[in-house]
Amino acid sequence: QDRDAILRPDSWESFVTSIVSEVGDKVEHIEIAHAINRTKWGVWSSSDLKSLFQPIARLQQRFPKIRFMGPSCIDFEYHSLVSALADLPKGLRFDSLSHLLYVDRRGAPEGKQGWFSTVEKSALLKAIATSSNVVENKVVISEVNWPLKGSGIWSPVSCPYQTKDQPEHPVAQTAQDYAEFMIRYLVLTVCSGHVDQVFWWRLSAHGYGIVDDLNNFSPRPAFHALRFFMSLLGNATFLKRLETDEDSYLLEFSAAGKRVMMGWRVTGNSPLPQVGAIEQAWGISGDQLQRYALTPSPTYYLLAE
Repeated sequence: QDRDAILRPDSWESFVTSIVSEVGDKVEHIEIAHAINRTKWGVWSSSDLKSLFQPIARLQQRFPKIRFMGPSCIDFEYHSLVSALADLPKGLRFDSLSHLLYVDRRGAPEGKQGWFSTVEKSALLKAIATSSNVVENKVVISEVNWPLKGSGIWSPVSCPYQTKDQPEHPVAQTAQDYAEFMIRYLVLTVCSGHVDQVFWWRLSAHGYGIVDDLNNFSPRPAFHALRFFMSLLGNATFLKRLETDEDSYLLEFSAAGKRVMMGWRVTGNSPLPQVGAIEQAWGISGDQLQRYALTPSPTYYLLAE
């Protein structure tokens, strides 16, 4: 949406009604609005917010089988989220709480803003959903990414115009770091038990995707990392996190009746703790491992029965 969604409410209502009517029987959820706590997306006040969401309350009555999610605030600004939930028009209730949750994009997902890393942010987000009477007790992270080095104006943290000598934004990551951060973020959020779904946004983009849409959709390391993760643990059940030092993560899963360990370190390398006999081991993209260690790049271990 943009500012016209507020200034021309009839046009906005016609637009959302048309979209919902067309796709309502083809999708599971519809997220309403985008980053409403950023003025560039058109919402400048609580009255604007009510105006934006008013047609949705009517659409819920018209299409009772469609599940709407929102209010889609962005970043770790939960004061804006709580305010938005309090300002919803009467009668509107979201089927899940959606949020565009970033860890400040300044380094690894285990990094903290104050006392809050990704896991603590997920817990607080779940607490907000649980305590609210206008949203179901379900949390969806509808957008997350890291900006990629060398992607210029296509980076989500850069300006749309850059001079030749303009330095790159310091939060940009290499393609390999991007893959490692995103897999770790996915595991931290879902295995926290506080988040029901995570959407890696977008899959195809020059500045932050798993494939490069300006280079014949060529796969990046993140593509292979996500492919292997889904093939190995896509239907797995998370069991527990093993006791380790603060910078190490070692998680146990049950996959097709077998035990699989997944591990990494935030920084540096350390030997893999004793986990039992290992039948097979893989690196982040599915390559076979002969030596076992915890590094910033996640590794996987199929334990012998």
